[in-house]
Formats: sequence, structure tokens, C-alpha cells
Amino acid sequence: MPIKSILTQFTSSIIRLESLQKPWLGIVTSENEIYLYNTVKQSKEKIVHLNLSNDATLICAFDPLGMQLIFGTDQSKTLHLIDLNQKKIIRRFELDHQHPTAIAFAPDGSHFICGTDEGRVLLWRCDAKTMIARMHSFPEYAAYSTIKPKLNFVSVLKFEGDLLATSGYGGSVVITDYQSQTHIHRLHPGYVRNNALLFYHESLIVGNQNGILLKLDRNGKSLNQRLATPLASITQLLRIGPEPYILVASTHRRLLLIDGEKMQIIHDRYIELDENLTSLCKVEESTIYVGTEKGGIYRFDLEPLNHFESLIKSKAYAEAYLYTQQEPLLQKNKTYEILESIFEKDLYLASLALEKGENEKAKIILTPFLPAKAKEITTLFTAFLHINRLMYLFKQQKFSAFYGLIEQYPFLRRTSVYSQAEEVWENCFSHAQKWMLSGKTKEARAKLQPFSMVNVKAPFIQLLLQHIDVLKSYSKALHSHDYQTLKQLSQHYSIIRKLPSYLRLIAEAGELSPAITDALKDKAFEHAFLLLEELRDVVQYEDDFIRLKNFASYAFNLHRTIQNHHWRSAYHLLDTHPELLILPWGKILEEQWHHKLEQCERYAMIGDLSSIKKELTNLINLQNRYERIGDILRAAYHAQLKQIVIKHSESFERAVNNYCDLFGMDTELLYLLKQTQHQGIRANLQPIQYKFKARSFWLRNIQRLPDHIA
Repeated sequence: MPIKSILTQFTSSIIRLESLQKPWLGIVTSENEIYLYNTVKQSKEKIVHLNLSNDATLICAFDPLGMQLIFGTDQSKTLHLIDLNQKKIIRRFELDHQHPTAIAFAPDGSHFICGTDEGRVLLWRCDAKTMIARMHSFPEYAAYSTIKPKLNFVSVLKFEGDLLATSGYGGSVVITDYQSQTHIHRLHPGYVRNNALLFYHESLIVGNQNGILLKLDRNGKSLNQRLATPLASITQLLRIGPEPYILVASTHRRLLLIDGEKMQIIHDRYIELDENLTSLCKVEESTIYVGTEKGGIYRFDLEPLNHFESLIKSKAYAEAYLYTQQEPLLQKNKTYEILESIFEKDLYLASLALEKGENEKAKIILTPFLPAKAKEITTLFTAFLHINRLMYLFKQQKFSAFYGLIEQYPFLRRTSVYSQAEEVWENCFSHAQKWMLSGKTKEARAKLQPFSMVNVKAPFIQLLLQHIDVLKSYSKALHSHDYQTLKQLSQHYSIIRKLPSYLRLIAEAGELSPAITDALKDKAFEHAFLLLEELRDVVQYEDDFIRLKNFASYAFNLHRTIQNHHWRSAYHLLDTHPELLILPWGKILEEQWHHKLEQCERYAMIGDLSSIKKELTNLINLQNRYERIGDILRAAYHAQLKQIVIKHSESFERAVNNYCDLFGMDTELLYLLKQTQHQGIRANLQPIQYKFKARSFWLRNIQRLPDHIA
């Protein structure tokens, strides 16, 4: 099992444990104390004690890059950002009338996401007090037309690069690109509360409070998979080691190891503790840290290579194999491949010894692998009990019985006599083929007669003797690379697909697909289209040709729009064909968009509408991306409204009226109106102006977006 070592002990339960910049771990205890732990020096440093009420539940997250912690409570409407190096609060964020239920930093540390008890998923910049975007809500309701549930929440947030997965009230899961808010998918695994999410290739694995794992295809191309676990509730999913290993955690004392590809439990007690675990994190692919209910921090080495390598070095091969059964992650390690190659080599040496009748020598060679490889070794020795008979059948040219014995005992394929038999067959078939092409059918039949009763050779013989015209057509098509004829022939005569010459040709043609993709990445369009013309004829790759033809067309159009500075069309191509993002220059275009958003967010903080419009130009209502832009515009106007309250309160009512005309009422404005009322500043609005409108309503007013809301 994984090697366990205790790092340190705290006086209270660990409620959060997260890997930060090396060599630091971020730790939060149930006594609301924040610590940094140095994994190299094995020392801990207390950062701050949070003065919270006893009945408040702490909601927090560490910034893995910036050495920051953001926190709030289920009773507070304010979030606080702590600089862990300065050991102080550096910024506060007002959530209006909402309370946090989940928080997560974006991977680059520039933004954070907050889920609230109104089911909203809010995007904030870490360096600004103004909310940047309201991304989506749980459950699926339109805030202006449907009654909200009495109990609401966002239960879990999970990042994977720019992708964000969230789940909340109602059990649905939303996946979106948090930077551009494009490619939004809403999945519906059920109505049970989900507490853990994990991106896995083109799928999303969901863990719910009933201990059920669900694997959801993000693109809807395959059926969802379901795995019931012995855990009462799943709280965390963690990908570890090489594919496909995933750790599944609950509040109990054990961690499950599952195969994420097959959705099967590999080990239901992979890690077991003496106390309930509360949090875990990964530092490297083979190292995890676990926090417990009694305040312990433990380190687990999931790939104890030192012991494994020492077993191989000392030639304790059986122990090494048995050790990998206890430590399945080692089976994906390169060291395991070395062990397998040693076994294959010794199997070959043992086969040579057995063929010579040196049974004792073969036993000595394979003894180090017993009992771990007992099944394979027994099968090998059983097969070589028939080696004398195999040699006799070969000498007598009784090939039917010879190949029958080979099929019964596949290990006999390792013998030299089998290689000799195959040489005889290839020679006979080659000569027979020449005679048939010369019209000498009688000679061809005589040459092939020793193999006429061999089942595995019969289809080849039948093709040669009864369908020489087919073989002639095949030879001609093979020489001229006539893929259409080859496809037709192979459909009628499936044995053709087993001919070595056919396999070689198709394998060579298959190399065209990656070559076309590489050419497109290098913008070598002329070369890519020439390769496509060649692939067009390979009907065996018809699906690949259609896919690559379309991809090449989109790639060329994207290149042309970029050259001509038609940015609107370029981004539309990216959004409608996201596969273009595998192109290096497609990625650069997307990075330019992220830079524009970065600039616009900074302008929004100070209410600079003029600069936002100048930065975006005709991209301001870009299809598939306008929602994020709308939120930035709202944030900018809200910044202006707050400035007006302070400097020009007499203009506040007119500004609010203008805002409602452009966007309709929203919760952020309602909160601002309540604040200004306490200050004696009122805005008299008509009843219709209190009506919530669709978030896209502003698009109707795009021609009259003023630089100043007043």
C-alpha cells in the first residue's frame, strides 16, 4: 500500500488543505486558523486567526499561484482577500444581499468564482472590488419570471484550464469557458446534490452525496456511466499518477482507487486511516497530502519506486510483480516496463532451453518469477511437452496437425521449428502465385498441397486457386494505389485485409492524416491540400478525409480572416468550430481576446465606457461572446453610479433611469438603491422600471450606449 508518513499535528480538525507554490501547503483548521506548511523544512507558520462567530461556517479557497486566501462565511455578505506573505487583509468584496456557499480561484490567480445561496455563480477580479460577471444560476430559472426556491446554493466549483464546471441546487452541472463564456453546456445527471467534480478527457466525473459516481460525456456522443461506491457521500475527486487512476474521498477513513476509463473500483481501501479524513490535495502525480478530523497532516507516496527498483535490482522479480498488485500505479510506470521486458527475455531463453530438451535449465531461468507468473510459466512448460511431436509433424510435412498443435498451444510459436514452417509456407505460396499468374494451375496446386488442410492457410489458398482473377486485380490495384478497387475487393474477400502487402499500404496511407494536421498548424496550406488530394483516393480513410477536408477549409478561412483583420468573422469561426484551437495561431487569436477582456475589465473598474468601446469596436455584440461583454458594461456603469452617488448625487436619479432603460433592473442595482436610501439619496422610479429584463436586453440599445450613464 502507499507509504504513509505523518508531517505535523494540529489541535483541531483540518478543514482545508491545498498545494501552493513549492514547497508550501496552505492549511485551514476548524479553529479558523490559517497556516503555511513548508514541506521541505517540515515546519509550519501561523499566518492569521480569523475572528468568526462560533456558529458560522467558513467558506474559503487558496490561490495556488499568488499566495492568497479568500474567505467568507455562510452568515456574511462580504468576502475578504488575505495576502499570506503580508499576513493581512488586502481587499474586501461585497456580495450585496447574498452569502457564499463555494469559492474557487481561477488557475492563473487573476480571477475567482463565488457561488452564493441564491444559486448564482459570480466572477470577480482579484484586484477589484467590482463584480465582473454573473455567469449563470441554479436552478434553471429566469430571475424575472419564476419564483426562486426557498433553499438555494452552489455546491461545487471545479477549474480545468479556462474551463469551469459548477453544480448547485437542482443537481444540474454547467460547463463553460470562464474567460469568454462560450461553449456553455448544461448537463442533467439527476436531482441529487453533487459535491465533487473532475474533468476527465471529454467527460466530466460527478460525485454526489449518495456515494454515486457519474461519468458524463460533455459532447453527448456516448452514454453516461454510473458507479455505486461503498461511500455514504463523495466529497472530493482527485486524479493521480498516470491515466486512468482517480482517488475518491468521503468524510470516512478510507480512499477508493478507481479506473476512470472503465469506471470500475480497483481498490475499495486503497488508503485507510485511523481517523476520518477531511481534506486532501496533490503535490505531484505520485504524492498526496491528507488532512484529518483530529488535526493530522499525512503524506502518502503512491509510487514507492525505491523499494520496487531495489526488488528488480536484486532479481526478486516475483516479489516485484506481487508488489505492483498492491501498488497498481506502478503498473503504468516505465520501471514496470523494464520488469516486463526482463520477463519476456527470460521466457524466450527458457523457450530455447525447452526446445533443446534442457528442462532444468528452463526452470532455473524462470524460478525468480514464481509464484507471480505461475500461470504463464505452467502454460509454457505444458506447451513444450509437445515439442517432439511438433518436430516430428514438421519433418513429415503433416502441416494440418502441425498448425493445429500451434493453435492449441500458442507458446509453440516461439520455437525455431515454427519459424521454419512459416518460411516453407511463404516460399510455397510465393511460387504458387507465380505459377498461377503464368497459367500453371496444376503446378500451383501441387506446391500448396501440404498446406491444403491447414485451417489458417485455407482462405489464402482458396483465393489463389479459385480466384486468380481477383488476385490479379489486387496486384494491379496494389501497384497503382487504386484504393477504390482495393476496398471493393477487400469487402468481397475479407482475407485480402490480412495480406501483409495490404496492411503495409493502408498503414502508409494512414500517415497522411497527421501529416495534413501538421501542415495546417504550420500554415502550409498548399502542401496540406496536396496531401488531402492524395487522401481523397484512400476510401479506407473516407471519414478521416471528410473531417480533415472540413477542418482544412475552416483553418484556411480563419487564416484569411486574420490576414484581412476581419476579427468578427475570425472569432465566429473559433466559436462555431472550437477544434481550430489546436492550431497555434488559433490559440494566439484566443489569447488576444483574453487580453481584450483583461483591458476591458480594468476599464470597467473605473467606469471608463469610452475605452471599453474603443477596445472592442465591432466585437461588442459578438455572437456567443456578448454575455461576458454585457456583464463588463454593467460593471462599468455600476462603477459610474457609485461615483455619481459620491460626487454628483443630484444626477443619481437620472443616471438610474438611464441604466434601467438600457439594461432593466438587476439585483446589483437594487442593492445600490437600498444603500443610497440609507444615505438619504433616493431615485424615484416608475413601476415598470423595477421589472427585470433578459440579460441580453442591452443588445437592442447597442447604438446608444453612452460614455456616461448620467
